[in-house]
Order: sequence, then C-alpha cells, then structure tokens
Amino acid sequence: MKKSLKIISVISIFAFMILWLLGKFVDFENFDITETANIFVIIYLLASLKYYQLDSRDKDATIKELKEKLGE
Repeated sequence: MKKSLKIISVISIFAFMILWLLGKFVDFENFDITETANIFVIIYLLASLKYYQLDSRDKDATIKELKEKLGE
C-alpha cells in the first residue's frame, strides 16, 4: 500500500510538471491546463499525506516493539 501511494504521488507530481511546462510554452484554447494541474497537485498532497500517516504508524509500532524488548 505504501509503495503504491509513493508511486501515485511521484506520477502526479511529474504530470503536474509536464502540464505546467505545456501551459508555459503551448497555447491550448479549448483545454484548461491549470485546473487539471491543480487536480494532480491535490492527488499528490493526498497520496503523500496518507503515505506519511502509514509510515508514522509503522515507525510507532517499531518503537513500541523495541521498547518492549528493552523492558521499559
């Protein structure tokens, strides 16, 4: 799950960069690049947030396990 979230966040940030560059150099009259780029930013933020939540839970579980092994 964590790996797929990381892949989604990387893909969405690359898609944002591509759309941003296209918006700077190519004039699309019928297609709103800004709105689509903003959607990719939101996807990136949500995927990163969920990834770091899962990562934090894993680290907390590891810390708890190590503390139990030490007998604290």
